[in-house]
Amino acid sequence: MEYLFDRIEKILAKLKRAKCIFFFLDYDGTLTPIVSRPEQAILSEKTKTLLLALKKNPRFLLAIVSGRSLKDIRNLVGLKKIYYVGNHGLEIFTPQRGTKQIISEEVFQEFSRIRNRLNSLMKDVDGIHIENKGCILAIHYRNVDPRRVPPILMALKKEIENSGHPLCLGFGKMVFEIRPESNINKGIAVLELLNQIDRDEVLPLYIGDDQTDEDAFKILKRGITIFVGLPTHSFAQYYVIDPVEVHAFLDLIQTEFG
Repeated sequence: MEYLFDRIEKILAKLKRAKCIFFFLDYDGTLTPIVSRPEQAILSEKTKTLLLALKKNPRFLLAIVSGRSLKDIRNLVGLKKIYYVGNHGLEIFTPQRGTKQIISEEVFQEFSRIRNRLNSLMKDVDGIHIENKGCILAIHYRNVDPRRVPPILMALKKEIENSGHPLCLGFGKMVFEIRPESNINKGIAVLELLNQIDRDEVLPLYIGDDQTDEDAFKILKRGITIFVGLPTHSFAQYYVIDPVEVHAFLDLIQTEFG
């Protein structure tokens, strides 16, 4: 990966050649800093104003691509008539077609049962946060004693093995996720949105910080892909250090195209 601001003129030139730019933006760790609990990740008014400005530009399309539930991410961002991807692609909202969910009612009920069992099993584990996101059950362990994490992981694997539904284990930043078995991911969701857009020469621009964003980085060969964080192994072409630099980059684009 190359540091984005070392190649900013090249990137801006590529953006200016595009007839339409489709922004795909992760939320946690990209538009907002990583925080100890998910509910504390609030979009700043400064960033929300910037997103609104990007949305209003006729050359731009805007999608928020998140591991949060669709309802949660739409409430947090609060912008209408933009695209939203929730639960890593298991839920998609488009202004033209509304909401699409890829999960059965039986799996919703199974996640509720598993959450109740885990809450009982782990009631004495300080710092754990078990979140039922509808399509995914997330177990946040950022505030848990590291010595307690391996038994938590073993318990989750046991729940998956004992379930009568096809489930699998996913991993994010300080979070385990019990998910329905599916080939759906953020990359597949992004391709679906791109296929819905009837515009020539659409240039996708994806920014994300998590392991789940790698599925999009791998797929978007013709676009611009940006990892948020210190340089590491990633399929992204460029990197920025933190959400502050994400904001600076988006603000620069808005200034250039405004």
